[in-house]
Amino acid sequence: MFDRFSDDNIGRLVIRLARIAGDLRWGAAAGVAVAGLLLSGGASASVFTDTTPDGFDVTTVGASSIGGIVVVLKGANGSRVVSQLAASSLYLGRSVDNYFTIGSQGGFTLGVLTTLGGSLARADFRFTLYDSDTAGLNFDYNQNLLLSNGGVYFDWSSVNAQATDAGGAVTPAGFSGGGFRNNTLDTGWFSLTDASQLADFSNDLFGRAKIIFGMYDYTPNDNYFDFRQGIDNSLVNASSAPIVNLPGPINPVPTPSSLALAGAGLIGALWARRRRRD
Repeated sequence: MFDRFSDDNIGRLVIRLARIAGDLRWGAAAGVAVAGLLLSGGASASVFTDTTPDGFDVTTVGASSIGGIVVVLKGANGSRVVSQLAASSLYLGRSVDNYFTIGSQGGFTLGVLTTLGGSLARADFRFTLYDSDTAGLNFDYNQNLLLSNGGVYFDWSSVNAQATDAGGAVTPAGFSGGGFRNNTLDTGWFSLTDASQLADFSNDLFGRAKIIFGMYDYTPNDNYFDFRQGIDNSLVNASSAPIVNLPGPINPVPTPSSLALAGAGLIGALWARRRRRD
């Protein structure tokens, strides 16, 4: 795709969009929109995998459309803390024992967590997994549990998942209706909204400053789990904390009327300065 869209071609497309709009003042905004569309894969993007169940698009803060583990913590004050564990850091192999660790996400310092207003309103976790066999009619249906910091909150078979290829493009396999399927790359959201469970999770998170994700398999050694497929992206490294997303617009787009007022003010200031010189 990138071979067909050079920088020159993108520039020409931006100018054409601006002309169609009839107002060249919005050319820069159109350029940002077009560039974002091309770089994110355009039609390959999935609203389901990009967006938390309560409507927050994680790709707007740098998360990939699929792959790894995305964590979205929403505070009582509306702020969000978002992180993503890279797919390459996650578990690959058979479940030799009943329990194994999928991956661990650090960086949840007291400074980061206090931006959430003292308590959690919800927590959403997105997983991408190949060949889970937890969908209906698969042999591990209702046999695998997702654990977070030791708490058992989810059954893998209870979560709807969407099939994509490794780059995030939706495939004809569509949605599972519940569970992660056999020989399929599925991505789905686990949502923690129960007040009591949120309190337990939050207290543990403040103590550990990290989230440990694990799998409990009632019938170990019968399946091969691949959490490493998909886009290998990470929002956290050794020197940076999870991204904090505050509620409300941070940089609102100026309206034509506000631009006109700003222009009038600038002209007035220049005229007054010129009179002082005369």
